[in-house]
Amino acid sequence: MYKRGFWLSAAALVAAVAAPSFVDRSIFNQPVVHTIPICILIGFWIYFLQKGRFFSIADEVVDCGDYLKVRRARTEVKIPFSSISAAEVSTTYRMHRITVHLREQTKLGTRVDFWPQASHWGNLPAVQQVAIDLADRARRAVGDNR
Repeated sequence: MYKRGFWLSAAALVAAVAAPSFVDRSIFNQPVVHTIPICILIGFWIYFLQKGRFFSIADEVVDCGDYLKVRRARTEVKIPFSSISAAEVSTTYRMHRITVHLREQTKLGTRVDFWPQASHWGNLPAVQQVAIDLADRARRAVGDNR
């Protein structure tokens, strides 16, 4: 839902900027003059979303006991805790995310980025505790397999 909110807010901002030109029909008289600022605005959105690694955020991460079920778009993988090498917290644009590094390549790559549940968004210590718990469970799972 949060990712969709970003896309909807970006579309709403572009629509709000473009609407006056459509209402007074000036966009049809001078399309270049009105289209360039809209394209620049879209370019800024894409730049900031790319810089914040927004496109790599998982849509859903579910803790299923001994593995994580991760979905991004239509790709879904099950990641056993023994496949996790590390978990860390990073913050971009005041949004905390958890990055899980994997020991082997999956359909989603060698790392999975996700936002914690909504109740932890503004609470960095809680997000860090989730990452620590994931890393501890991964260490235990590797120890159990040896």
